[in-house]
Amino acid sequence: MLDCVVARAGKDDKIHKVPLMKLHQTPRRKNTRSAAKFWWLLVLPFFVVLSAAPLRAAAQATLFVSPSAGTYKVGERFSVLVNVNTGGEAINAASGQLNFDNSRLEVVSLGYSSSIFNLWTTQPSYSNAGGTVQFSGGLPSPGFTGASGAIVRVTFRPKANGQAPLTFVSGSVLANDGAGTNIADSLKGALFTVIAVPVTPVSESKPVQKIESPTQADVVEAQAPIEAPSITEWPKQLASGETLVVKGLGLPLSKIIIAVQKGEGEPVRAEIFSGHDGHFSFTHREPVKAGFYRVWARNVSLEGVASPPSEMASLEVVEPTFFRIGSVAINYASMAVTLLALIVLLVLLLAFLWWKVRGWQKKQGKEIGEAEAVVHGAFDTLKDGLTKYISYLAEAKNPASLKRREAKTREEVRGELEEMEEKIEKEIKDIKKAG
Repeated sequence: MLDCVVARAGKDDKIHKVPLMKLHQTPRRKNTRSAAKFWWLLVLPFFVVLSAAPLRAAAQATLFVSPSAGTYKVGERFSVLVNVNTGGEAINAASGQLNFDNSRLEVVSLGYSSSIFNLWTTQPSYSNAGGTVQFSGGLPSPGFTGASGAIVRVTFRPKANGQAPLTFVSGSVLANDGAGTNIADSLKGALFTVIAVPVTPVSESKPVQKIESPTQADVVEAQAPIEAPSITEWPKQLASGETLVVKGLGLPLSKIIIAVQKGEGEPVRAEIFSGHDGHFSFTHREPVKAGFYRVWARNVSLEGVASPPSEMASLEVVEPTFFRIGSVAINYASMAVTLLALIVLLVLLLAFLWWKVRGWQKKQGKEIGEAEAVVHGAFDTLKDGLTKYISYLAEAKNPASLKRREAKTREEVRGELEEMEEKIEKEIKDIKKAG
């Protein structure tokens, strides 16, 4: 078989030869360039997935005082908790300094045995002269994560009536990220109101008792008050709907008045009796609801003499876990649905791409096969024609006859070559369209 094909015969009767290999190589180069047009279909799904991936928001931690407000009478001790809300980020350290009005308040004690921290770079301390409370603590990895982590409990004794603010001068919350990033976003103090002790007439024969207003004490103290009870056990946190149980130590076989106050609402009072050893246990009659609670107690002797109030026990009641994580669960469910949809989209795009490429390959293969058949046919025709024309010219008897035969052969060859050229060009165009 010939290794070239006649491409075109011009007016000068010159035959231009095109190597047969070029007819096979050209479609393959077109094939490669055409396939490159589909690269964006492979890259697009990954960009879609990356753009849909949720970005992690920076955590915003808060140091706050709980409760943030309250009304107390002069001499009535009360406690507050300094808490941290980590904003969803794990932390391993926090520090701060609070200032209080030392003309109206004085610190009686600090408690941190139930703190979330067990390591202290600066032991919790206070100065009534300077009106300050300081702390700086931490804990090992993995740290603490939560909305209300108790750091230190401060017990105050009001000294004079008026407004008594408790404010943060400084504060920091360090993330457990290996770099100690300070993620403290806000510092929230408190404002308390101190009222004067009401003057109550006392009978010479027997002390008079009086039920006070919601913001006052439970029973009027005698001129020689007895010792106050102590609350020894109480939950620092409860879920809404749970039962509050408080235990303490009072006078043996004496009446104990328990007061439970939610926020700034009216205290609920109950009377119980202590045992032979002075221990008592109180169960609140109603399930607790979300918010901050305070509990205190008084001893009442057989003669009706009431003690000062005990130190206040503070606790926080939060919504049940399934309510608090509900929105997070919804977010994860939405994320899962989104990712599933993206995966389905990716599979569909890949299937579509595979189908297009396979169709293109089949179509390209068909067109190339047709072109090859046309070329082979042209070569066969050309070989047969050349053999025929050589015999035809050889039969000429004289120069004049040979000249006529050459002219006739030239015209016939030209016509056949033009017909072959048209067929080959058509097949080349079909291959280009398929690409």
